[in-house]
Amino acid sequence: MKITIPSILLTILLCTNCALAQPVDNISGIQDSLSKLSSLIWKQKTDSGSMKANDAFFMKFQSVLKSGSSLNTPFDSIHGITRVASNDGKMRIFTWNIPQSDGTNKYFGFVQFINDSVVLIPLQSVESDPADFETRQISSKMWYGAIYYKLIEVKIGSVKAYTLLGWDGYTANSNRKLIDIMYVDNTGNVVFGMPVFKTEQGIKSRIVKEYAEKATMLLRYDYQSILIKKGQKIKKEKTWLIVMDRLIPMDPSMKGMPKYYVSSGEIYDGYIFRDGFWVLVEDIEVTNKVMLKK
Repeated sequence: MKITIPSILLTILLCTNCALAQPVDNISGIQDSLSKLSSLIWKQKTDSGSMKANDAFFMKFQSVLKSGSSLNTPFDSIHGITRVASNDGKMRIFTWNIPQSDGTNKYFGFVQFINDSVVLIPLQSVESDPADFETRQISSKMWYGAIYYKLIEVKIGSVKAYTLLGWDGYTANSNRKLIDIMYVDNTGNVVFGMPVFKTEQGIKSRIVKEYAEKATMLLRYDYQSILIKKGQKIKKEKTWLIVMDRLIPMDPSMKGMPKYYVSSGEIYDGYIFRDGFWVLVEDIEVTNKVMLKK
């Protein structure tokens, strides 16, 4: 059956009205309605169709999240939407991506938190990274776009910060994994990035790892018994840390071209939180690789 543009718009309108008709305390009803509305985004055959469907979902989800009663709704089962939250539920981030016909992605999301009242910050990815991306702190209006799948709460000085692990379908030929920091500044604005990552190249505000599109890269927060090399000594330690694959070029001639980088398969690096910094630890010998790969 041929589907016309008017029929698509009618379906979106009907789903939106259905969501609007749900009572605020009907948690499953609200989530189901939003899920039906969001699923239309990825059913479209064109970029313009996907964006029109996304506009309808974005507006509806935004109106729901602005309500103080929305904090009692988990929103953890909406089709295509990834959610991470603080332990107390007072900070939540929702993200999703819309693949484009040229192999890139557009990203959208919301940051919702409590600051006397409910604060909702919309997110929409910019076309390209800002200059000095890895060392720069950026506002929500300059958000680069990613799917965040893990949130780690840390205290940096007097600031409650949230370490985020994310994925980005960067280009048609490569993906990225990111480790970033997000916090709310004294004026109530959301800021991404903080100079707390100690690397071989110096202090960075975020960690960005680009790799080949068909490759995979491990990046996860895990409790491990690890062997850390310190000079000639080896120290065994059990700790929570961010573990990641060491990326290497497919061929030595491809060094410096991240779109040809893949996981080494056996070498792991990591970041351990120490004294307000995420500190790079190289050549980690992970003792529980079976659990790590799950």
